[in-house]
Amino acid sequence: MTKATQDVRIVVADDHPVVLTAISDYLDNLPGFRVVAKAATGAGLIDALRDTECELIITDFSMQGDVEDEDGLRLVSRLRRLYPATPVIVFTMVTNGGILHQLAQLGVAGLIGKDEPIPALGEVCRRALAEPGTALSARIAERLAKEGSTVDEFQRNQPLSPRELEVVRLFALGLSVTEISKRLNRSVTTVATQKRAAMRKLHLESNADLIRYAGEHGFA
Repeated sequence: MTKATQDVRIVVADDHPVVLTAISDYLDNLPGFRVVAKAATGAGLIDALRDTECELIITDFSMQGDVEDEDGLRLVSRLRRLYPATPVIVFTMVTNGGILHQLAQLGVAGLIGKDEPIPALGEVCRRALAEPGTALSARIAERLAKEGSTVDEFQRNQPLSPRELEVVRLFALGLSVTEISKRLNRSVTTVATQKRAAMRKLHLESNADLIRYAGEHGFA
């Protein structure tokens, strides 16, 4: 058996070319790993996975692309549905404990922050392939510990539902209610209702308050 056939085959996705190249080069030089495909959008990642066999998926959480609804929680949810046996590691700048908990609940194999040294990615990859559950990088674990280390604690401290979290995040990223409804395939009325419910639960009175709250709590 050759080294190539022994390596863990990886598909990597990130919409920043420099980051995508850095991750791919690092992994290709890591013993036991080989990048077999790269993508710059969620849609591109899905296409790559249709054409390429792999044992590990590493993806950015938030990507801009030609198919706008293929990022974030929706992308990860789709990956887990289409490729349930393939571990998914999410590489992200998101610091919100609610979103990180939602990713863990979706069954991702690993979570790592983009602000961490790149060797941390190799560590998370090895743990994700060897251990059950979600392998957390040191900084992600610290963030979750601050906001409640368990799902039960999180649910007590975070009043928003997963769908409300998604709407708040997209609104904070600059999308209008109409644009969010198209991206999430929900009616404008449903999105507006979820936005109002989130604001009521968070005791916020204006759109500016909601955007400020999202920024302060790491939704971006």
